[in-house]
Amino acid sequence: MTAVQGQDLGQVLWAIGVRTPGSTREDVRAAFDRGELVRGWPMRGTLHALRPDDLRLIASLTADRTVRSVARRAAELGIDEALVTTARDATVEALGGGRSLVRDDLFDRWRAVGIDPAGGRGYHLLLRLSLDGLVVWGPTARVGQRIVLLDEWAPAVEPVPDRDEALCRLLTGWLRGRGPATEVDAAAWTKLPLGDVRRGLAAAGDTVEHLGGGLLALADRPSTGGIPTGHLLPGFDEYLLGYADRSAQLPVEHQDRVVPGGNGVFLPMAVVRGVVVGTWTRAERASGVRVTVTPFAPLDPSAVRALGAAADRYARWLGAPVTFTVA
Repeated sequence: MTAVQGQDLGQVLWAIGVRTPGSTREDVRAAFDRGELVRGWPMRGTLHALRPDDLRLIASLTADRTVRSVARRAAELGIDEALVTTARDATVEALGGGRSLVRDDLFDRWRAVGIDPAGGRGYHLLLRLSLDGLVVWGPTARVGQRIVLLDEWAPAVEPVPDRDEALCRLLTGWLRGRGPATEVDAAAWTKLPLGDVRRGLAAAGDTVEHLGGGLLALADRPSTGGIPTGHLLPGFDEYLLGYADRSAQLPVEHQDRVVPGGNGVFLPMAVVRGVVVGTWTRAERASGVRVTVTPFAPLDPSAVRALGAAADRYARWLGAPVTFTVA
């Protein structure tokens, strides 16, 4: 997938788990705890989960654009280069030597040097320090994750390639998890100009196949056989967010059911035979977890069975009993 949108840690753990058959929630948490995965802001000013070297590669293409895109808001919050430097110095002092802190404890260190993180200032400073390659969200904590210095926590395995190679790797990695798709979809996901997208595709050469109608896919893409019919996908899932045009998997008349009020919050989705057929919720019970699917229209028995099987896979991933119902 290269990167998976991950504002909410619980949701992104399942976004990875649902794509990793046989894994458990603890397996995914352990990957973060070993530094194999991190969360950072590789593009669009949005948190994603990805491998550390992929974060470095994508940031080499997108970080400057993101800094410029949030410059006005940063100025409104009183964030200038002097404040960024103060925050950077305090962060290195707090986290150097392999230490880690949850966000509120790091903000306390900033307050001690005169930085008020209230009103979104703390978030924007963390975003900037991540875009500069200094910090990431790393090991899991009792609640959420702890912040670490990227290069100490997960030293680079390989150097960041030149721009053409970086564009090639980004575009082919995106296609591997989302193709067939279009150049416009890629530009929307990366927030790179179409010229850069086409430059990356040109560098990919025969690795990318043109299917007609503007659709692109990897030439060595795997067979789609053996994929379960039903899925319970998390909120903010790449099944929608990986594309500019989402009408193939979510009928236009139901899009406001997944993104109610147009507030940018994408609800968890129930998918049958590739189409989003409803949303779902989970509720913690003393006896386990209750999963309730709210369909857009009545489901046929085969769709209910497919989603019931998806709930069983979710239960195995959670390591807890799941009761499945359709509202």
